[in-house]
Amino acid sequence: MNRFLLALIAGAIPLLVLAQQPAAQPPKKLLISFSSYRDRPKHAQVSFYEHDGVSQGKIVGNIPTVTNRQDYHPVLSRNGKLCVFASELENETSKIFVWDMNEKKLVTPPKLNTSPNAQLHPSVNAEGTIIAYASWDKPGSSQRWDLQLYDLAGQKFLELPGLNAPKFDERMPALSADGRWVAYVSNRKENVGGADVWLYDRQASKVVALPEINSPFAELTPSLNADGNLIAFASDKPEGQGGRDIYLYDRAKKSFVPLPGVNSVANEQSPCLSPDGRYLAFVSERLKGEGERDVYLYDRHLQKLLPTPGLNSKRDDIDPCVIVLE
Repeated sequence: MNRFLLALIAGAIPLLVLAQQPAAQPPKKLLISFSSYRDRPKHAQVSFYEHDGVSQGKIVGNIPTVTNRQDYHPVLSRNGKLCVFASELENETSKIFVWDMNEKKLVTPPKLNTSPNAQLHPSVNAEGTIIAYASWDKPGSSQRWDLQLYDLAGQKFLELPGLNAPKFDERMPALSADGRWVAYVSNRKENVGGADVWLYDRQASKVVALPEINSPFAELTPSLNADGNLIAFASDKPEGQGGRDIYLYDRAKKSFVPLPGVNSVANEQSPCLSPDGRYLAFVSERLKGEGERDVYLYDRHLQKLLPTPGLNSKRDDIDPCVIVLE
């Protein structure tokens, strides 16, 4: 083979490799819901922040509240039509409320809050038709934390056979966008540690253990992408950067996904994956933030934190949820 042909082949190889690389996807417009104490130092309020997927964003509204009511852990349906959140009026137990994003009003079904005891940490599927949440000592359930599933369209509770374990706690549910999978935290006897992340397959009506991601330490606040393959969660296991860190696990590949730039020596917690799995919103207590706890936005494709002007305040900003606006 002559030198000219060898040089031609050598020169073509980098071009071929480049041609096989996936094209960089353009940024997408995002909506983040979160709780903030910026305007009410003693009682959090739900706010909404729109971001261009690059470096610019702005607060675009909030959920009106009343004196001494605290609203927290807001989650958005992927279609952007509903925001479901937990709310607690002073000296009363927490309830689950449903906010219509278009009509800008509460549309909470009466049956959702029939329990006299606390209801927390809601999650919602893509279409905003199913709500999962944790309830304490709900009549008809155990006397501990159990998970509930409510069908908004049918105005009824749905069964979760085999999920709630008697004498143990199930809490912090996260629905996949397709509604098939429920990730949650439990202290059941089969645990690796005191608080482990478990998965429930609604299609097969069975609990799925996740020994690959759990440790003798605490694994908390799971979040799923649309099909439930990716699981983001927070853990205080000692191999992290410091304090509590955020991890991302790919079930199909059975491996952790690197998140360069996400964790710090401070606490990182409350992760939320966008349904497409590209964006990760989370809370950090790192020193360079606006307040003690701030919301951060991470682009997994670019592997970097995105600027979020106007998102955080001098007071605590917490409980983020991020979706991609179509």
